[in-house]
Amino acid sequence: MVPPPRALLSVSDKEGLVDFSRGLRDLGFELIGTEGTAKILRDAGLPVTTVADYTGLHEGLGGRVKTLHPRIFAGILAPEGNEKDLRDLGAVAIDLVVVNLYPFEATVAKPGVTLEEAIENIDIGGVSLIRAAAKNARRVGVVVRPGRYEDVLMALRDHTTLPATLREALALEAFEYTSRYDAAIFNFLASRQGNVLPPALRLAYDKIADLRYGENPYQKAALYREPFPFAATATAERLNGRELSYNNLIDLDAALRIVTEFDRTAAVVIKHTNPSGLALAATLADAYKAAHGADPISAYGGIVGANRPIDLATAKAMKGDVLDAVIAPAYDPAALETLKRKKKGTFLILRTRGPLRKDHGIDMVRVLGGVLLQTTDFPDPRPESFKVVTRASPTPDQMRDIRFGIIVSRYVKSNSIVLARGERTVGIGAGQMSRVDACMLACHKAKGAARGSVAVSDAYFPFRDGLDELAKGGVAVVAQPGGSIRDPELIAAAEEHGIAMVFTGMRLFKH
Repeated sequence: MVPPPRALLSVSDKEGLVDFSRGLRDLGFELIGTEGTAKILRDAGLPVTTVADYTGLHEGLGGRVKTLHPRIFAGILAPEGNEKDLRDLGAVAIDLVVVNLYPFEATVAKPGVTLEEAIENIDIGGVSLIRAAAKNARRVGVVVRPGRYEDVLMALRDHTTLPATLREALALEAFEYTSRYDAAIFNFLASRQGNVLPPALRLAYDKIADLRYGENPYQKAALYREPFPFAATATAERLNGRELSYNNLIDLDAALRIVTEFDRTAAVVIKHTNPSGLALAATLADAYKAAHGADPISAYGGIVGANRPIDLATAKAMKGDVLDAVIAPAYDPAALETLKRKKKGTFLILRTRGPLRKDHGIDMVRVLGGVLLQTTDFPDPRPESFKVVTRASPTPDQMRDIRFGIIVSRYVKSNSIVLARGERTVGIGAGQMSRVDACMLACHKAKGAARGSVAVSDAYFPFRDGLDELAKGGVAVVAQPGGSIRDPELIAAAEEHGIAMVFTGMRLFKH
């Protein structure tokens, strides 16, 4: 006589459990469950054998070893046709393992979680069950996510047993699930030991979507999500527009990063990851107009970022400009409808989820054969720590613009020069191989607006030629880190031009 199929169930996430189990019973499955899972099934009127009754081990060590028993693992690991060996062990074959784990990530994400709470949520038996079932995927199906329940029931109804392709896919998901779980535990314990950059790199990212293409149409790309509880590009909600591309996301991320640096109302226009213009203002509409107006030619087809909800006035200001996307924390209903009509409905609109934060975590870049990590924290630019090295001194407003320009410069590709006035950029020279070219480009972009502005350089001036170009544009103040062997020559050139020069001691390279 052919024995009935059996399913072992032990779930922390109870979503869909009863309906799934009822479906298994309708298909002739016998159910074995751990105490908590079995109680829910019994309360729903379903017959179920507890693990304790099956093994004879009633909640050993307070439940810590309830599933760690030879009869359980023999039933999971046994290959096809080993009925005699199973009988000798007093075990039966288990055909389906349905397990998800204690919520470790959710637990450690809570404020003030203790080490004891975290450790108590490290699942041992569940991980072992999942790995055993995934290892024996030639015979056993393993389900770790409730979202798969319906797929499994449909396959069983159509084929009686799970097809090999589905078992293999479920096993792959299971190993991904347990590897992520282990990574979360490792990362948490490493962070508790004060490791800002961990002793080993363990990634735990979920794929969100395959993208339309990479940087170019012949490249493939996908988006993966970190478990960040704050506003992030990867977790932003797409409210309008076609599917995202790699380049869209890179630019949207650049926009979100820079606007979250400011506590005051800020808007930025990004083009190829560089800001073409950024401004602070009393209203978002004014901030956007100033940011776009700083370089309207470069802003063509740009990405807008805002750290305040987009209101109707801002949407109207954006309506006539050729733009590709916007990212913001919220949208007024009328503003959203206005923006949805841009680009015949293909205009990308993203809404962030969670609070805006200046802390951007760890950045990662792949090089051939390895991965580079670096922190993203940055010292607060404090004018009282700057050193004025010329007879002319910046005014308080110019000191404020130096601080503003430093923050902007962090997000401009080197070599870079940022010209600012009134807490808005008037010209940006980005990504140049020489500093003098960056100075020339910034002044060219600014045109007449360079006169009286503050210039922030991301690194020291190796020669006076860059300073001479800024002087031609009418720049009034130059802020730079200092530290060149030619600093005396630069100071003398500033005195010659009547420019105030400030050494900030802060290098701002961005590669």
